[in-house]
Amino acid sequence: MQTPVEKHFDEIAPQYDYFKEKNWYYYRNLKKLYKELIPKDKNVLEIGCGTGDLISLLETRKAFGIDISPKMIDIAREKHPEIIFEAITIEAFQLNTPLDYIFLADVIEHLEDIPSTVEALSKICSKDTRIIFTYANPLWEPILMLLEKLHMKMPEGPHYRIPFYKFKKILNTYDIETIERDWRLIFPAFIPYFSESINGFFYHIPLIRRLGMLEYIILKKK
Repeated sequence: MQTPVEKHFDEIAPQYDYFKEKNWYYYRNLKKLYKELIPKDKNVLEIGCGTGDLISLLETRKAFGIDISPKMIDIAREKHPEIIFEAITIEAFQLNTPLDYIFLADVIEHLEDIPSTVEALSKICSKDTRIIFTYANPLWEPILMLLEKLHMKMPEGPHYRIPFYKFKKILNTYDIETIERDWRLIFPAFIPYFSESINGFFYHIPLIRRLGMLEYIILKKK
C-alpha cells in the first residue's frame, strides 16, 4: 500500500517537469549550487531524485538515483538511461560502491520518518562521504503556501519543514555533524539585472543571510 507521500509524487509525476520549467530560475540556481558543492569524477547518490535532471548534470564517476515514486523513476530512466535509478527507500537501498557524496534536494520536508532516514544514511556513509541537504527555509513557508494556492509552484503534498535545531538533535543521535550551513536566493524569481545582483551578495551579510529561501547543510560522520 502506498504511503501518502508516495501517492502524492506518483500523482504529480506527469506534471513534475512542467513545474520545474515554470520555476526555472529557482532550479537553475539549485543546479548551480550543486555543481559548486560536488566536484567532478565522484561517486554520487541522489535520494528523492524525481525525474533525474539534477544528478544528470553532475560530471560523476558513477551516479545513482533513488525515489519512492515508481512513476518518477520511470520518467527518469527514460530521460537519463546512463544513470542507475531505482524506486526504493533509503532504508532498503543497498550498494557496494563507496559513495563520495549523497544529496537530498527538497526532500527532508517530505520524509515520513526522519530518524530512520538519518540512521540509514549513517550506515551507507564512510567518514569521507559528504551528505548535502538543500531545502526551503522554514521562514518562507507562508509565502510558499500562498504561491501554491495561486498555482505558481509545485504542489507540496504532505510535508513538514523541520526547524534546524530539531534536525541537528537527530543528526547528533547518529554521530553525524554539520560542517557547513548557508543560504542562497533571497529573491527566487527572475527580474533582469535585479535578481542576479541581490542574490549574488546578500548571503555575505550576517544579519540578512538567514533570510535566504534556499538553505543548505553539508554533513559528515564524526
